Amino acid sequence: MLEHNGAIQEFLQTACNQIRYKSIHKSIVNELTDHIEEQKIHYIKLGFSEEEATAKAIEQMGDPVLVGKELDKAHRPKTEWSILSLVAVLVLIGGALQFLISGVSTDGQSSFLRFLFYAPIGIAVFTFTYFFDYTLIARYSKQLFFILFGTAIVYFYFSQPYCGAYPHIYYFALLFIPIFAGVIYSYKGKDYFGIIKCGLYYGSAAFLCLIAPRVSAFVIHSVSCLILLTLAIIKGYFIGNKKISLAIVYIPTTIIFILFTIFLFFQSPIRRNRIATMLNPKIDPDGQGFHVLMVKRIIQSSQTFGKAVFEGEFENMPIHQMLPGWNTDFSLTYIIGRLGIAAGLIIIAIVSVFIVRMFISVTKQKNSFGYLLSFSACIALTSQFVLYVISNLGIFTIFSSLTLPFISFGGMGFIANMVLIGLVLSVYRRTNIVYDRIQMNSHNLKLFTFEDGKIIIDLGLNKDKNHINSYRQK
Repeated sequence: MLEHNGAIQEFLQTACNQIRYKSIHKSIVNELTDHIEEQKIHYIKLGFSEEEATAKAIEQMGDPVLVGKELDKAHRPKTEWSILSLVAVLVLIGGALQFLISGVSTDGQSSFLRFLFYAPIGIAVFTFTYFFDYTLIARYSKQLFFILFGTAIVYFYFSQPYCGAYPHIYYFALLFIPIFAGVIYSYKGKDYFGIIKCGLYYGSAAFLCLIAPRVSAFVIHSVSCLILLTLAIIKGYFIGNKKISLAIVYIPTTIIFILFTIFLFFQSPIRRNRIATMLNPKIDPDGQGFHVLMVKRIIQSSQTFGKAVFEGEFENMPIHQMLPGWNTDFSLTYIIGRLGIAAGLIIIAIVSVFIVRMFISVTKQKNSFGYLLSFSACIALTSQFVLYVISNLGIFTIFSSLTLPFISFGGMGFIANMVLIGLVLSVYRRTNIVYDRIQMNSHNLKLFTFEDGKIIIDLGLNKDKNHINSYRQK
Protein backbone atom coordinates (compact mmCIF):
# COMPACT_ATOMS: atom_id res chain seq x y z
CA MET A 1 0.00 0.00 0.00
CA LEU A 2 2.81 2.40 0.88
CA GLU A 3 4.47 1.65 -2.44
CA HIS A 4 1.25 2.45 -4.27
CA ASN A 5 0.83 5.66 -2.32
CA GLY A 6 4.43 6.50 -3.06
CA ALA A 7 3.80 6.28 -6.81
CA ILE A 8 0.78 8.56 -6.47
CA GLN A 9 2.70 11.02 -4.31
CA GLU A 10 5.53 11.12 -6.83
CA PHE A 11 3.07 11.96 -9.62
CA LEU A 12 1.43 14.64 -7.51
CA GLN A 13 4.76 16.15 -6.47
CA THR A 14 6.03 16.28 -10.04
CA ALA A 15 2.81 17.95 -11.23
CA CYS A 16 2.82 20.51 -8.40
CA ASN A 17 6.46 21.37 -9.07
CA GLN A 18 5.30 22.88 -12.36
CA ILE A 19 2.73 25.13 -10.63
CA ARG A 20 4.26 28.35 -9.36
CA TYR A 21 1.52 29.40 -6.94
CA LYS A 22 1.83 27.24 -3.85
CA SER A 23 -1.45 28.50 -2.43
CA ILE A 24 -3.36 26.27 -4.84
CA HIS A 25 -1.18 23.16 -4.47
CA LYS A 26 -3.46 21.63 -1.82
CA SER A 27 -6.55 22.08 -3.98
CA ILE A 28 -4.77 20.64 -7.01
CA VAL A 29 -3.50 17.66 -5.02
CA ASN A 30 -7.02 16.89 -3.79
CA GLU A 31 -8.45 17.13 -7.28
CA LEU A 32 -5.76 15.01 -8.95
CA THR A 33 -6.05 12.45 -6.16
CA ASP A 34 -9.78 12.18 -6.81
CA HIS A 35 -9.20 11.39 -10.47
CA ILE A 36 -6.51 8.82 -9.72
CA GLU A 37 -8.63 7.12 -7.05
CA GLU A 38 -11.65 7.00 -9.37
CA GLN A 39 -9.62 5.34 -12.11
CA LYS A 40 -7.96 3.03 -9.63
CA ILE A 41 -11.31 1.78 -8.34
CA HIS A 42 -12.48 1.33 -11.92
CA TYR A 43 -9.52 -0.90 -12.79
CA ILE A 44 -9.86 -2.91 -9.58
CA LYS A 45 -13.46 -3.67 -10.53
CA LEU A 46 -12.17 -4.88 -13.90
CA GLY A 47 -10.06 -7.47 -12.10
CA PHE A 48 -6.67 -5.76 -11.83
CA SER A 49 -4.67 -5.99 -8.64
CA GLU A 50 -4.34 -2.84 -6.54
CA GLU A 51 -0.75 -2.35 -7.69
CA GLU A 52 -1.68 -2.74 -11.36
CA ALA A 53 -4.77 -0.56 -10.94
CA THR A 54 -2.69 2.20 -9.38
CA ALA A 55 -0.10 2.05 -12.15
CA LYS A 56 -2.72 2.15 -14.91
CA ALA A 57 -4.61 5.00 -13.19
CA ILE A 58 -1.43 7.07 -13.03
CA GLU A 59 -0.61 6.20 -16.61
CA GLN A 60 -4.06 7.38 -17.71
CA MET A 61 -3.39 10.77 -16.14
CA GLY A 62 -0.58 11.36 -18.62
CA ASP A 63 2.80 13.01 -18.22
CA PRO A 64 2.82 14.75 -14.80
CA VAL A 65 5.09 17.49 -16.14
CA LEU A 66 2.69 18.34 -18.97
CA VAL A 67 -0.33 18.09 -16.63
CA GLY A 68 1.39 20.43 -14.16
CA LYS A 69 2.29 22.95 -16.87
CA GLU A 70 -1.27 23.05 -18.17
CA LEU A 71 -2.59 23.56 -14.64
CA ASP A 72 -0.02 26.31 -14.15
CA LYS A 73 -1.35 28.09 -17.25
CA ALA A 74 -4.91 27.75 -15.94
CA HIS A 75 -3.98 29.24 -12.55
CA ARG A 76 -1.99 32.30 -13.49
CA PRO A 77 -2.96 35.78 -12.26
CA LYS A 78 -5.50 37.62 -14.39
CA THR A 79 -5.56 41.34 -15.13
CA GLU A 80 -8.83 43.14 -15.75
CA TRP A 81 -7.43 45.57 -18.29
CA SER A 82 -10.72 47.34 -18.95
CA ILE A 83 -11.14 48.39 -15.30
CA LEU A 84 -7.47 49.29 -15.01
CA SER A 85 -7.71 51.44 -18.15
CA LEU A 86 -10.88 53.17 -16.94
CA VAL A 87 -9.25 53.98 -13.59
CA ALA A 88 -6.29 55.49 -15.46
CA VAL A 89 -8.69 57.57 -17.58
CA LEU A 90 -10.58 58.81 -14.50
CA VAL A 91 -7.33 59.74 -12.72
CA LEU A 92 -6.16 61.61 -15.81
CA ILE A 93 -9.48 63.44 -15.96
CA GLY A 94 -9.02 64.35 -12.30
CA GLY A 95 -5.52 65.62 -13.01
CA ALA A 96 -6.74 67.63 -15.99
CA LEU A 97 -9.53 69.13 -13.88
CA GLN A 98 -7.10 70.13 -11.13
CA PHE A 99 -4.81 71.70 -13.73
CA LEU A 100 -7.77 73.55 -15.25
CA ILE A 101 -8.85 75.05 -11.94
CA SER A 102 -5.27 75.87 -10.91
CA GLY A 103 -5.43 78.97 -13.12
CA VAL A 104 -8.75 80.13 -11.69
CA SER A 105 -7.87 81.02 -8.10
CA THR A 106 -5.43 80.41 -5.28
CA ASP A 107 -7.73 77.64 -4.03
CA GLY A 108 -7.39 75.99 -7.43
CA GLN A 109 -3.61 76.24 -7.29
CA SER A 110 -3.60 74.63 -3.85
CA SER A 111 -5.83 71.80 -5.11
CA PHE A 112 -3.52 71.11 -8.05
CA LEU A 113 -0.41 71.06 -5.85
CA ARG A 114 -2.10 68.63 -3.48
CA PHE A 115 -3.10 66.46 -6.41
CA LEU A 116 0.54 66.31 -7.53
CA PHE A 117 1.51 65.30 -3.99
CA TYR A 118 -1.19 62.71 -3.36
CA ALA A 119 -1.40 61.14 -6.83
CA PRO A 120 1.92 59.23 -6.53
CA ILE A 121 0.98 58.12 -3.00
CA GLY A 122 -2.39 56.87 -4.21
CA ILE A 123 -0.82 55.00 -7.12
CA ALA A 124 1.71 53.40 -4.76
CA VAL A 125 -1.07 52.36 -2.38
CA PHE A 126 -3.05 50.93 -5.31
CA THR A 127 -0.02 48.92 -6.48
CA PHE A 128 0.49 47.49 -2.99
CA THR A 129 -3.21 46.60 -2.67
CA TYR A 130 -3.27 45.06 -6.14
CA PHE A 131 -0.51 42.58 -5.28
CA PHE A 132 -1.74 42.16 -1.70
CA ASP A 133 -3.03 38.73 -0.63
CA TYR A 134 -6.62 39.71 0.07
CA THR A 135 -7.32 36.45 1.94
CA LEU A 136 -5.47 38.00 4.89
CA ILE A 137 -8.46 40.30 5.35
CA ALA A 138 -10.67 37.25 5.92
CA ARG A 139 -8.13 35.77 8.30
CA TYR A 140 -7.61 38.90 10.37
CA SER A 141 -10.81 40.86 9.73
CA LYS A 142 -11.67 41.42 13.40
CA GLN A 143 -8.14 42.54 14.26
CA LEU A 144 -8.15 44.90 11.28
CA PHE A 145 -11.52 46.28 12.35
CA PHE A 146 -10.31 47.15 15.84
CA ILE A 147 -7.06 48.62 14.50
CA LEU A 148 -9.00 50.87 12.11
CA PHE A 149 -11.56 51.68 14.79
CA GLY A 150 -8.85 52.63 17.28
CA THR A 151 -7.00 54.71 14.69
CA ALA A 152 -10.20 56.61 13.85
CA ILE A 153 -10.76 57.43 17.53
CA VAL A 154 -7.16 58.55 18.04
CA TYR A 155 -7.45 60.71 14.93
CA PHE A 156 -10.19 62.72 16.65
CA TYR A 157 -7.60 64.10 19.05
CA PHE A 158 -5.08 65.03 16.35
CA SER A 159 -7.43 66.65 13.84
CA GLN A 160 -9.45 69.83 13.91
CA PRO A 161 -13.19 69.90 13.17
CA TYR A 162 -14.22 71.61 9.96
CA CYS A 163 -17.60 73.35 10.07
CA GLY A 164 -18.37 71.40 13.24
CA ALA A 165 -17.53 67.97 11.77
CA TYR A 166 -14.50 65.69 11.51
CA PRO A 167 -13.87 65.01 7.79
CA HIS A 168 -11.56 62.03 8.35
CA ILE A 169 -14.45 59.76 9.40
CA TYR A 170 -15.71 59.75 5.80
CA TYR A 171 -12.55 58.01 4.61
CA PHE A 172 -12.46 55.60 7.54
CA ALA A 173 -16.10 54.70 6.80
CA LEU A 174 -15.11 53.73 3.26
CA LEU A 175 -12.39 51.41 4.56
CA PHE A 176 -14.68 49.88 7.16
CA ILE A 177 -16.87 48.49 4.36
CA PRO A 178 -14.45 45.85 2.93
CA ILE A 179 -13.35 44.96 6.45
CA PHE A 180 -17.01 44.41 7.34
CA ALA A 181 -17.13 41.94 4.44
CA GLY A 182 -14.32 40.05 6.18
CA VAL A 183 -16.23 40.15 9.47
CA ILE A 184 -19.30 38.66 7.78
CA TYR A 185 -17.17 35.93 6.26
CA SER A 186 -15.65 35.12 9.66
CA TYR A 187 -19.16 34.25 10.88
CA LYS A 188 -20.02 32.13 7.87
CA GLY A 189 -21.70 28.92 8.98
CA LYS A 190 -22.92 30.49 12.24
CA ASP A 191 -26.53 30.89 13.35
CA TYR A 192 -28.61 33.98 14.09
CA PHE A 193 -26.14 35.14 16.74
CA GLY A 194 -23.55 35.45 14.00
CA ILE A 195 -25.81 37.98 12.26
CA ILE A 196 -26.31 39.89 15.51
CA LYS A 197 -22.55 40.04 16.06
CA CYS A 198 -22.07 41.40 12.55
CA GLY A 199 -24.65 44.05 13.42
CA LEU A 200 -22.61 45.07 16.46
CA TYR A 201 -19.53 45.57 14.32
CA TYR A 202 -21.55 47.71 11.91
CA GLY A 203 -23.05 49.71 14.78
CA SER A 204 -19.65 50.51 16.24
CA ALA A 205 -18.41 52.05 12.99
CA ALA A 206 -21.75 53.79 12.36
CA PHE A 207 -21.52 55.36 15.83
CA LEU A 208 -18.26 57.05 14.83
CA CYS A 209 -19.97 58.51 11.77
CA LEU A 210 -22.72 59.95 13.98
CA ILE A 211 -20.48 61.52 16.60
CA ALA A 212 -18.23 63.04 13.90
CA PRO A 213 -20.90 63.91 12.64
CA ARG A 214 -20.77 62.99 8.94
CA VAL A 215 -24.16 62.13 7.48
CA SER A 216 -22.70 61.22 4.08
CA ALA A 217 -20.30 58.75 5.73
CA PHE A 218 -23.12 57.31 7.83
CA VAL A 219 -25.40 56.80 4.82
CA ILE A 220 -22.73 55.24 2.57
CA HIS A 221 -21.49 52.98 5.37
CA SER A 222 -24.99 51.95 6.47
CA VAL A 223 -26.36 51.24 3.01
CA SER A 224 -23.23 49.30 1.99
CA CYS A 225 -23.18 47.15 5.14
CA LEU A 226 -26.91 46.48 4.89
CA ILE A 227 -26.54 45.31 1.29
CA LEU A 228 -23.57 43.08 2.19
CA LEU A 229 -25.36 41.45 5.12
CA THR A 230 -28.50 40.94 3.03
CA LEU A 231 -26.45 39.36 0.24
CA ALA A 232 -24.70 37.04 2.69
CA ILE A 233 -28.04 35.90 4.14
CA ILE A 234 -29.58 35.29 0.71
CA LYS A 235 -26.54 33.28 -0.37
CA GLY A 236 -26.83 31.08 2.71
CA TYR A 237 -23.72 32.19 4.60
CA PHE A 238 -25.62 31.81 7.89
CA ILE A 239 -27.43 28.80 9.30
CA GLY A 240 -31.15 29.20 9.83
CA ASN A 241 -34.29 30.38 8.12
CA LYS A 242 -33.50 33.17 5.67
CA LYS A 243 -36.72 35.06 6.38
CA ILE A 244 -35.99 35.11 10.09
CA SER A 245 -32.41 36.17 9.38
CA LEU A 246 -33.60 39.06 7.22
CA ALA A 247 -36.09 40.05 9.91
CA ILE A 248 -33.25 40.17 12.45
CA VAL A 249 -31.52 42.65 10.17
CA TYR A 250 -34.35 44.81 8.88
CA ILE A 251 -36.68 45.16 11.88
CA PRO A 252 -34.04 46.78 14.15
CA THR A 253 -32.73 48.78 11.19
CA THR A 254 -36.18 50.22 10.47
CA ILE A 255 -36.81 51.07 14.13
CA ILE A 256 -33.40 52.73 14.52
CA PHE A 257 -33.89 54.69 11.30
CA ILE A 258 -37.26 56.03 12.48
CA LEU A 259 -35.91 56.96 15.91
CA PHE A 260 -32.82 58.56 14.35
CA THR A 261 -34.97 60.63 11.98
CA ILE A 262 -37.20 61.79 14.82
CA PHE A 263 -34.14 62.66 16.90
CA LEU A 264 -32.64 64.74 14.10
CA PHE A 265 -35.91 66.52 13.43
CA PHE A 266 -36.67 67.45 17.04
CA GLN A 267 -33.10 67.92 18.25
CA SER A 268 -33.05 71.65 17.48
CA PRO A 269 -34.74 74.30 15.35
CA ILE A 270 -31.57 74.52 13.25
CA ARG A 271 -31.84 70.83 12.39
CA ARG A 272 -35.50 71.16 11.50
CA ASN A 273 -34.78 74.14 9.31
CA ARG A 274 -31.97 72.26 7.57
CA ILE A 275 -34.16 69.24 6.85
CA ALA A 276 -36.99 71.45 5.62
CA THR A 277 -34.57 73.36 3.38
CA MET A 278 -33.27 70.12 1.89
CA LEU A 279 -36.82 69.29 0.86
CA ASN A 280 -37.58 72.83 -0.34
CA PRO A 281 -34.45 74.99 -0.79
CA LYS A 282 -36.49 78.06 -1.79
CA ILE A 283 -37.56 78.68 1.81
CA ASP A 284 -33.99 79.70 2.68
CA PRO A 285 -32.41 80.87 -0.59
CA ASP A 286 -29.59 82.81 1.09
CA GLY A 287 -28.76 80.15 3.67
CA GLN A 288 -29.10 76.36 3.69
CA GLY A 289 -30.80 76.30 0.29
CA PHE A 290 -28.16 78.41 -1.46
CA HIS A 291 -26.07 75.45 -2.68
CA VAL A 292 -29.03 73.61 -4.14
CA LEU A 293 -30.44 76.64 -5.91
CA MET A 294 -27.04 77.65 -7.28
CA VAL A 295 -26.33 74.15 -8.60
CA LYS A 296 -29.71 74.12 -10.34
CA ARG A 297 -29.09 77.59 -11.79
CA ILE A 298 -25.72 76.51 -13.23
CA ILE A 299 -27.12 73.28 -14.69
CA GLN A 300 -30.12 75.05 -16.22
CA SER A 301 -27.89 77.78 -17.72
CA SER A 302 -25.35 75.34 -19.16
CA GLN A 303 -24.95 74.77 -22.89
CA THR A 304 -24.06 71.61 -24.76
CA PHE A 305 -20.56 72.94 -25.36
CA GLY A 306 -18.81 75.84 -23.73
CA LYS A 307 -19.45 78.05 -20.73
CA ALA A 308 -22.87 78.48 -19.18
CA VAL A 309 -24.74 81.69 -20.00
CA PHE A 310 -26.22 83.49 -17.00
CA GLU A 311 -28.67 86.32 -16.78
CA GLY A 312 -29.46 88.98 -14.22
CA GLU A 313 -27.19 89.49 -11.23
CA PHE A 314 -24.95 86.53 -12.21
CA GLU A 315 -24.47 87.57 -15.83
CA ASN A 316 -20.75 88.38 -15.63
CA MET A 317 -19.87 86.46 -12.48
CA PRO A 318 -17.29 83.61 -12.74
CA ILE A 319 -18.66 80.20 -11.80
CA HIS A 320 -16.14 79.63 -9.03
CA GLN A 321 -17.43 82.77 -7.28
CA MET A 322 -21.02 81.63 -7.60
CA LEU A 323 -20.61 78.13 -6.21
CA PRO A 324 -18.93 77.36 -2.85
CA GLY A 325 -17.11 74.03 -3.00
CA TRP A 326 -16.71 74.33 -6.78
CA ASN A 327 -13.33 72.55 -6.64
CA THR A 328 -14.39 69.81 -4.21
CA ASP A 329 -18.02 68.94 -3.46
CA PHE A 330 -19.31 70.33 -6.77
CA SER A 331 -16.54 69.61 -9.26
CA LEU A 332 -18.94 67.98 -11.72
CA THR A 333 -21.25 71.00 -11.57
CA TYR A 334 -18.26 73.23 -12.27
CA ILE A 335 -17.19 71.10 -15.24
CA ILE A 336 -20.69 71.27 -16.75
CA GLY A 337 -20.91 75.00 -16.20
CA ARG A 338 -17.40 75.68 -17.48
CA LEU A 339 -17.04 73.19 -20.36
CA GLY A 340 -20.62 72.26 -21.20
CA ILE A 341 -23.15 69.50 -20.66
CA ALA A 342 -21.32 67.22 -23.10
CA ALA A 343 -18.22 67.19 -20.87
CA GLY A 344 -20.32 66.22 -17.87
CA LEU A 345 -22.12 63.47 -19.80
CA ILE A 346 -18.80 62.04 -20.98
CA ILE A 347 -17.59 61.78 -17.39
CA ILE A 348 -20.87 60.21 -16.26
CA ALA A 349 -20.70 57.74 -19.17
CA ILE A 350 -17.12 56.71 -18.31
CA VAL A 351 -18.11 56.31 -14.67
CA SER A 352 -21.16 54.23 -15.65
CA VAL A 353 -19.05 51.89 -17.80
CA PHE A 354 -16.55 51.66 -14.94
CA ILE A 355 -19.29 50.63 -12.50
CA VAL A 356 -20.69 48.02 -14.88
CA ARG A 357 -17.24 46.54 -15.51
CA MET A 358 -16.60 46.33 -11.76
CA PHE A 359 -19.75 44.36 -11.08
CA ILE A 360 -19.10 42.08 -14.06
CA SER A 361 -15.71 41.25 -12.53
CA VAL A 362 -17.48 40.39 -9.26
CA THR A 363 -19.71 37.83 -10.98
CA LYS A 364 -16.61 35.95 -12.16
CA GLN A 365 -15.35 35.23 -8.66
CA LYS A 366 -15.24 31.57 -7.71
CA ASN A 367 -14.72 31.83 -3.97
CA SER A 368 -17.24 33.27 -1.56
CA PHE A 369 -14.95 35.68 0.27
CA GLY A 370 -13.46 37.05 -2.95
CA TYR A 371 -16.99 37.63 -4.17
CA LEU A 372 -18.08 39.36 -0.98
CA LEU A 373 -14.94 41.49 -0.68
CA SER A 374 -14.93 42.73 -4.26
CA PHE A 375 -18.69 43.34 -4.06
CA SER A 376 -18.19 45.46 -0.93
CA ALA A 377 -15.56 47.62 -2.64
CA CYS A 378 -17.84 48.02 -5.68
CA ILE A 379 -20.70 49.18 -3.45
CA ALA A 380 -18.47 51.69 -1.66
CA LEU A 381 -17.29 53.18 -4.96
CA THR A 382 -20.69 53.10 -6.65
CA SER A 383 -22.52 54.76 -3.74
CA GLN A 384 -20.07 57.65 -3.86
CA PHE A 385 -20.55 58.08 -7.60
CA VAL A 386 -24.34 57.97 -7.35
CA LEU A 387 -24.62 60.41 -4.44
CA TYR A 388 -22.11 62.79 -6.02
CA VAL A 389 -23.86 62.86 -9.40
CA ILE A 390 -27.31 63.32 -7.79
CA SER A 391 -25.96 66.18 -5.70
CA ASN A 392 -24.05 67.83 -8.56
CA LEU A 393 -26.99 67.73 -10.94
CA GLY A 394 -29.17 69.45 -8.37
CA ILE A 395 -31.56 66.52 -8.17
CA PHE A 396 -31.32 66.25 -4.41
CA THR A 397 -28.42 67.98 -2.67
CA ILE A 398 -28.73 66.49 0.77
CA PHE A 399 -25.12 65.60 1.51
CA SER A 400 -21.99 67.71 1.78
CA SER A 401 -18.31 66.79 1.62
CA LEU A 402 -18.83 64.04 -0.95
CA THR A 403 -16.10 62.60 -3.14
CA LEU A 404 -16.15 61.82 -6.84
CA PRO A 405 -13.67 58.93 -6.82
CA PHE A 406 -10.41 59.56 -8.70
CA ILE A 407 -11.61 62.94 -10.00
CA SER A 408 -12.59 65.45 -7.33
CA PHE A 409 -10.02 66.96 -5.01
CA GLY A 410 -9.17 65.21 -1.75
CA GLY A 411 -5.94 63.44 -0.86
CA MET A 412 -7.36 61.08 1.76
CA GLY A 413 -10.37 60.31 -0.41
CA PHE A 414 -8.14 59.56 -3.38
CA ILE A 415 -6.01 57.15 -1.34
CA ALA A 416 -9.06 55.41 0.20
CA ASN A 417 -10.65 54.90 -3.20
CA MET A 418 -7.40 53.60 -4.67
CA VAL A 419 -7.43 51.00 -1.90
CA LEU A 420 -11.00 50.02 -2.83
CA ILE A 421 -10.34 49.61 -6.55
CA GLY A 422 -7.07 47.86 -5.70
CA LEU A 423 -9.07 45.26 -3.75
CA VAL A 424 -11.47 44.73 -6.66
CA LEU A 425 -8.58 44.07 -9.04
CA SER A 426 -6.64 42.05 -6.46
CA VAL A 427 -9.57 39.66 -6.12
CA TYR A 428 -9.94 39.42 -9.89
CA ARG A 429 -6.20 38.83 -10.24
CA ARG A 430 -6.46 35.73 -8.07
CA THR A 431 -9.65 34.37 -9.63
CA ASN A 432 -7.89 31.16 -10.70
CA ILE A 433 -5.54 31.00 -7.75
CA VAL A 434 -7.60 31.27 -4.56
CA TYR A 435 -10.33 28.76 -3.76
CA ASP A 436 -12.89 28.86 -0.99
CA ARG A 437 -11.14 27.21 1.95
CA ILE A 438 -14.36 26.54 3.83
CA GLN A 439 -15.74 24.61 0.90
CA MET A 440 -12.41 23.01 0.01
CA ASN A 441 -11.19 21.88 3.44
CA SER A 442 -13.17 18.64 3.32
CA HIS A 443 -12.08 16.09 0.78
CA ASN A 444 -15.57 14.63 0.60
CA LEU A 445 -17.44 17.90 0.21
CA LYS A 446 -15.49 19.80 -2.37
CA LEU A 447 -17.37 18.43 -5.38
CA PHE A 448 -20.92 18.77 -4.05
CA THR A 449 -22.71 21.29 -1.85
CA PHE A 450 -26.39 21.47 -0.97
CA GLU A 451 -28.33 24.72 -0.76
CA ASP A 452 -32.08 25.27 -0.73
CA GLY A 453 -32.70 21.71 -1.86
CA LYS A 454 -30.35 22.07 -4.84
CA ILE A 455 -27.17 20.16 -5.55
CA ILE A 456 -24.37 22.55 -6.56
CA ILE A 457 -21.50 20.81 -8.31
CA ASP A 458 -19.48 23.57 -9.97
CA LEU A 459 -16.88 24.98 -7.57
CA GLY A 460 -14.72 26.60 -10.22
CA LEU A 461 -12.72 23.46 -10.82
CA ASN A 462 -14.18 22.61 -14.23
CA LYS A 463 -11.23 24.18 -15.99
CA ASP A 464 -8.86 21.91 -14.08
CA LYS A 465 -10.97 18.85 -14.89
CA ASN A 466 -11.01 19.70 -18.57
CA HIS A 467 -7.24 19.96 -18.66
CA ILE A 468 -6.83 16.67 -16.82
CA ASN A 469 -9.43 14.85 -18.90
CA SER A 470 -7.69 16.01 -22.08
CA TYR A 471 -4.55 14.29 -20.95
CA ARG A 472 -6.38 11.17 -19.82
CA GLN A 473 -7.75 10.82 -23.32
CA LYS A 474 -4.29 10.91 -24.92
